[in-house]
Amino acid sequence: MTLGLGLQAPWKLKDQHLDTTSSPHRLELYVEADRGSLYACPECGKACPAHDFADKSWRHLNFFQHHCYLHARVPRTRCPEHGVRRVEVPWARPDSGFTLLFEQAAMSLVREMPVLAVSRQLEVTDKRLWRIVHHYVGR
Repeated sequence: MTLGLGLQAPWKLKDQHLDTTSSPHRLELYVEADRGSLYACPECGKACPAHDFADKSWRHLNFFQHHCYLHARVPRTRCPEHGVRRVEVPWARPDSGFTLLFEQAAMSLVREMPVLAVSRQLEVTDKRLWRIVHHYVGR
């Protein structure tokens, strides 16, 4: 189950957990890469080893009525030419906090109704939605 994430090597779904003790319920997806995987340098695309990792999380589209979150240990690579750089994951914009699919759904809804109504439907703050809107409108 990848819920439309389209994970490609070196990324794979490692684990999932449905937390029914919280309200709303949360589906937690854990993505990782095999130990020793090489990652593309964000500057030049050269395959480089991981330097270190940081735990990151993104809100994904709801799975039925459950909020869905994606978690991954995202590496920084050590490129011989560009030094240490954080890898960009294929499912989210850098520093977004949302998957690309969540942002796409949010933008589709914002075209049809007010941001406050969309924020209630998606159960995120309107301030966070405005950040998405400003990013894409600015592009």
